[in-house]
Amino acid sequence: MGKQQEQQAAAAAAEGYRTKPVVDQSEGFIAAVMRQKQIDHEASHSNLCNQFLHLLSSALFVVDYWWVCKGNMEYLELAMYTGLFSLIIRQAGHYIFEPPCHDKEQAMLGFDTQNKVRIVLLFAVVPAMVILQALTSDLDISLAQAWLVVTFSIVFGRVALLWYRYGFMVSMHWWVKFMTDPFTDIPAYWKSGYQIFNPTLLKGALHESFPNTVAKPQGYVRPASGYDHVKAH
Repeated sequence: MGKQQEQQAAAAAAEGYRTKPVVDQSEGFIAAVMRQKQIDHEASHSNLCNQFLHLLSSALFVVDYWWVCKGNMEYLELAMYTGLFSLIIRQAGHYIFEPPCHDKEQAMLGFDTQNKVRIVLLFAVVPAMVILQALTSDLDISLAQAWLVVTFSIVFGRVALLWYRYGFMVSMHWWVKFMTDPFTDIPAYWKSGYQIFNPTLLKGALHESFPNTVAKPQGYVRPASGYDHVKAH
């Protein structure tokens, strides 16, 4: 293969790496939202440990939604603190337990694992920014309020980007998917709440994440989630 052909092959491989999100304008709204949830699951939610952490995170997020609906600033700040804790649990599941899945995640409208890690790091530096602001200006803003501003900026920034690229309806596919994930993750991953205590299933999940460290247990079969059952039908 000549140098030019090698360069073309490298360019083609790089283009394949940047797989575009799956967007089907002919689908109904709910069908499009559920397709994004299915793509998300298949890309980076196959590991039992990750599913268990998502179950815990989703339960906390549902409580956070309830606190936000109270419309009280005290509850809103409490929701931000627990919501950030839920986010850390959720992204730890991706970062630690899922194998490299960047290619598959490019079919999603949402953030891939690399960008999710960057978002968590951004939240981590906000306390330092709040302290610096308190020392250099008279603006009174709490840590929870600063995190709320960052959260709105990230979420609606993503909505604006998807709107620009694919249109308003597609941006709403992701936003509705994002906002309802806790409510659909709980029925999809609820079995992980007891499966995680099964030694064979736990060791099998750890083997999938760390194949060079944990041996595959005899007779291990990856358990199916709610999304897997939906796909089978």
